[in-house]
Amino acid sequence: MRRGATLALAGLLSCAPSGPPAIRVGAPCAGCDMTIGDLRFACERGAGGSWRQYDSIECLARDSAATGAIFLADYDARTLAPAESLWVVKGDFPSPMGGGLAAFRDRAAAGDIAARTHGQVGRFADLAAATAAERP
Repeated sequence: MRRGATLALAGLLSCAPSGPPAIRVGAPCAGCDMTIGDLRFACERGAGGSWRQYDSIECLARDSAATGAIFLADYDARTLAPAESLWVVKGDFPSPMGGGLAAFRDRAAAGDIAARTHGQVGRFADLAAATAAERP
């Protein structure tokens, strides 16, 4: 009985989603249709069983349907992580859409970039809410 339960659990775990797919450089942004060119700024969200990929946090934040699983790229590691685990910096530095947004896993790194770029550190949820409030 115990062996059967272990095998059943292993089968269920092997079917569980492993997170978002890797973002491919050269793919079109779901928000603006520009080419994704810099993985430090790329991000994606789950949408009805598929994934929408964006060239920048700005495009994702502007997507009026930006709900569900949201993953941002850690600027330093260029790896995806859940948005709620990252710190977002809005500063005076170049980003694909010119909004100066980048995400960091490490709060100290985010604070350092914010200080050097006259920026602010916050969470994606706050940024998305502010962006939604600006929409007509």
